[in-house]
Formats: sequence, structure tokens, C-alpha cells
Amino acid sequence: MSGHCPIVIVAHGDLGEALVRAAEMIMGPQSDLFAVSLWPEDSPAALEEKLLATLQQAGQRPALVLVDLLGGTPFNVVARHLPEGHIACVTGVNLPMLLDLLAVRDEGLSPAELAARAVRSGRDGIAKYTKNTKYAKYAKEREKGEK
Repeated sequence: MSGHCPIVIVAHGDLGEALVRAAEMIMGPQSDLFAVSLWPEDSPAALEEKLLATLQQAGQRPALVLVDLLGGTPFNVVARHLPEGHIACVTGVNLPMLLDLLAVRDEGLSPAELAARAVRSGRDGIAKYTKNTKYAKYAKEREKGEK
């Protein structure tokens, strides 16, 4: 068992699995990173069984659970376990959020501290870009230099 906080992504379809694959493509293989998928044929009880089995696989340690949609079935299932106090939950999981969490989770942060950071990094990873945006200009300049 490692010393960092397990991260479990609970999401509709293969979103969680895709986020895990993308994160590992960028950062390399990750321990204690799990995806739990809700499929159309799954009942909430079936999803809950998968979640509990995954938390057990993570060693029953305090964990951070990232879900895709506030109010969706993954969130509702996870929310039932929040009063137990061994998990923290953040909705709206995205790749920038996940990458940031993986980069810092060895720093000994608690699930609650990681959750607060997830909210910040998830929001920071969302931006509107136009042709006048600093990064759009940078990309255009790089494109000219590569020709």
C-alpha cells in the first residue's frame, strides 16, 4: 500500500476509464487510481456494489471520489457514503483536475484538502479562447515557426 490518497472516478459510461487512460498517457502508470462506470443496464444498487468493491480494493483508506455530474446517479450513490467520513467528493471531474491531483497527492494531503484543490484546478483548467487570447497568439506564432 502506498502513502498517497486513492482517487476513484465514478462516471457515466467509459468517461472515468478514458480519463484514467489519458492521465496515464501523460503521467505514466498510476497506482491507486480507479474508475467505476455506470452503464445503462446498471441499477444504483449495482453501481454502489462496484463503488464499495473499488474502495475495498483501495485498502479501505480515506479516498477522494471524483464524479462527472452533480445530481446524477454516480453522485447520488457516492453521496450516500459521505456521512461516513472516509471519502471526499468533487463533481465535474475533468482532465486538468485529475492531472493536478496526481501531481500533488504524494504530498500527504487529506481527501478534504485534495478536494479543495480539485475544485480550484478543475476551474482553472476551463477557459474561453479567442483569436486575441495570449495562448492563441502563441500557438499561431509557433505554427508560423514550424513551416
